Amino acid sequence: MAADMIVRPLQAQDRDHWFRMWRGYQEFYRIEVEERISEITWSRLLDDTQPMWCLIADIEGQPAGMMNYILHANTWTDQPVCYLEDLFVDAGLRGQGAGRLLIETLADKAKTNGWFRLYWMTHKDNATARILYDKLAAATDWVRYDAVIE
Repeated sequence: MAADMIVRPLQAQDRDHWFRMWRGYQEFYRIEVEERISEITWSRLLDDTQPMWCLIADIEGQPAGMMNYILHANTWTDQPVCYLEDLFVDAGLRGQGAGRLLIETLADKAKTNGWFRLYWMTHKDNATARILYDKLAAATDWVRYDAVIE
């Protein structure tokens, strides 16, 4: 792990860095989110009335990774459940522990705040990330289905 690495909440002055990493996330997964939706997401991440947040990993004072997460109710518990929706670390800085530190920071937050579960998904072929994820959590037998709503 890089010596001067910290995880902190997203701040308004992170806009350019967040958008750079958000575009990198989209490129990695070969998707394209409309700019209008990206702007809405950015606004939600900074809006205290929304159940959506972002943590930033700084390496030597520079944003190097980001993690967007959502807190929501669940029918199986009276405690909140946290969905880690997006995790991205700049390609040139991967392998230094930023992804692990982001997830561990969120897991600590979950424990401190009494959340029932922290969960996330990744593409089945994302072998590099899965090596880390397998060390931090258990893969489940659940299969995800996406219905196209038109």
